[in-house]
Amino acid sequence: GTETSGATRLGTPIVDIATGLFSAIAILMALHEREKSGQGQYCDMTLHDCGMALLHPHAANFFLNGKRPQATGNPHPNLAPYSKFQTKTCEIFVAAGNDPAFRKFCDFLGMPEMAGDPRFATNGARVTNRAALTEVLNARFADEDGHALTRRMLAAGLPAGPVLNVDEAMAADHTAHRKMVTELGGFRGLGTPIKLSRTPGGTRSAPPRFNEHGAAVLRARGFSDEEIAALARDGVLVENRRK
Repeated sequence: GTETSGATRLGTPIVDIATGLFSAIAILMALHEREKSGQGQYCDMTLHDCGMALLHPHAANFFLNGKRPQATGNPHPNLAPYSKFQTKTCEIFVAAGNDPAFRKFCDFLGMPEMAGDPRFATNGARVTNRAALTEVLNARFADEDGHALTRRMLAAGLPAGPVLNVDEAMAADHTAHRKMVTELGGFRGLGTPIKLSRTPGGTRSAPPRFNEHGAAVLRARGFSDEEIAALARDGVLVENRRK
């Protein structure tokens, strides 16, 4: 959230997703350890613990200074400029997270003198004077095409990108290049972020219709065709349909 909004629900279920990822890592760690010990072990994974593990840099800041972290919205609490800015055509996100990157950023913008301004010369000074820095950068970006600007920044080695809505992200050239939208028949969904050289993933079949494989599953568990037919007559099996 922001200073005025208070605590705000995250836009995606990041704790649920992270718990699944942490759990997969834990299983792989246990399997690797088993190669040495020959023994299995119980993996104790909770949403609470994984959510706590995601509290970076807020937990570290609290341990260092004992102060309750405050909501900052888009700006990073420890780095500046590391936030969202307005251009003529769209909002952009810029991440010049250290002093050398900021000096390079100022040169790129044609404003080398800004790197020597005492208000902005160090990251600590920039965090303290974040509002003044934001005002300067928004004025500099006001007549820029955000999409073209961020492409030039990336080419110069400066992390930046346009702020995209979901539909824009799905239609982006880079999304297509990375095969992150997949289609098969009438199915359309997200692709896999895991790209393996020998065993690549991908969409090989559309999600099954409700009970599409019910009879096959029952046969695999030892049910005869006559028993399956009887279950269907008795209404135990629901007909194939989209749920």
